[in-house]
Amino acid sequence: MKKLPISVCLIIISVLCPLLKTNAQKANPEAPEERYLQDTVKVQKVFSNISIPFDISMNDIERQINASITGLIYEDNSYTDGNNDNFKCKVWKKSNIIITAATNDVFDFTVPLKVWAEQGFGAFGIMKYVPVEFEMNLKFSTRFTIRQDWAVQTFTTPNGYEWITKPKLNIGFNVPLDFIVGKIIDNNHTRFAKSIDDAVAKNLTIKPYVVQAWNAALQPYLVSDEYRTWVRITPLEIFMTPLVTTGRNVKSVLGLRAYTETITGDKPVLPLSVTTVPNLKLVSAIPNEFQVGLMSEVPYAEAAVVAKKMFIGKTYDFKDGKYKIEITGLDIYGSNEFLVIKADVKGNLKGTIYIKGIPVYNASKKSIVLSNTQFDIKTKNILAKAAAWVLEGRMVKMIEDEYGLPVDELLNYAKQNVEMAMNTEYRKGVKLSGKIESVSPDKVYLTPSSMVAIVLAKGKVELKVDGL
Repeated sequence: MKKLPISVCLIIISVLCPLLKTNAQKANPEAPEERYLQDTVKVQKVFSNISIPFDISMNDIERQINASITGLIYEDNSYTDGNNDNFKCKVWKKSNIIITAATNDVFDFTVPLKVWAEQGFGAFGIMKYVPVEFEMNLKFSTRFTIRQDWAVQTFTTPNGYEWITKPKLNIGFNVPLDFIVGKIIDNNHTRFAKSIDDAVAKNLTIKPYVVQAWNAALQPYLVSDEYRTWVRITPLEIFMTPLVTTGRNVKSVLGLRAYTETITGDKPVLPLSVTTVPNLKLVSAIPNEFQVGLMSEVPYAEAAVVAKKMFIGKTYDFKDGKYKIEITGLDIYGSNEFLVIKADVKGNLKGTIYIKGIPVYNASKKSIVLSNTQFDIKTKNILAKAAAWVLEGRMVKMIEDEYGLPVDELLNYAKQNVEMAMNTEYRKGVKLSGKIESVSPDKVYLTPSSMVAIVLAKGKVELKVDGL
């Protein structure tokens, strides 16, 4: 075989080299530094309002009032008070007090009484004191209020009376005393009302129940065993709406304004139980707006598998098909706030290029997508010299449009876990009840191991405490 002259070989090489260069330019820029702004992600605290509805039956109110008011409820041991009225009496509660009607915070009730009285009769300094016993129903109206210090306060006013057995004086024959005693009762009815108010103020309070509800709200609850995720509520303030009467029940709503936060890892340390709560604030209405941050975590290994299915083997055309690039390998990692796509390519450009974008949560796609996508600066500098046609194409824009990591399944899983935790009885008589109604995007964070999408779940939550 005859060898070509050296001069001919040089000519062939000088012709082919530009063609080879045109068909397969090289790209091996320095990789962007792998770097992360946070090792772990902590969801920010958000404000929530938690409703604590309470519904008290009249029977319960009657039971508490009757427990508060027992036995002797009024006593007058002096003949000389009341402008020397020559009258003594003792008044006992004969049977249970009964609520007869109610309108919002005003209650009408009847107090069955047994009365012993002694009235003096006489003239010219000679008095005869004759005892008498009788029974009657005293009627009152009272307005219930709850003070800022959680004490129950009543304002009771007389509302008439009725005889069960009329008082009579037996002095050989019966002398009716109902008119005389009635006047005395009228004069002392207000004193009886004050006695009732004093007994209620001394014996009736709802503060222990409110403290119980506050401590129940402090309990962290597990929303994901797999990801060791907890939601913790930190109450700040407490409100109450006016009392409303419906049939034989009195209704109102307590509201906790609280921080809610999501915590990963071991169960948060339970704060010490409180023995007191902030002063009550009365409001016309309480918004039931619960919100909590949820985390959807996508490890880079899983994200890379999804991205490889999207892009490996995909070919991009440039200059109306004059140039073509095929992606043959792909990996992803973080560099500060950017997600970096490391793409191995072949075709008219051979080597590795680096594309980066800021990951964000797209609510309509329910996916983590890229924004502000661009070639890394060092890749851009290499391409400007070796393959400027790549920079003029739509490759970066197409990758931004096509890239997406679906997190809908993770969000639904997190939502279901939160709702399951909300509708659990944590201990006898203490139960959260709620529903997540919407999920909106917040931020996406890059950690050394994964992308973490934070979304804000909003809904309604009630804390139910038996006995409140």
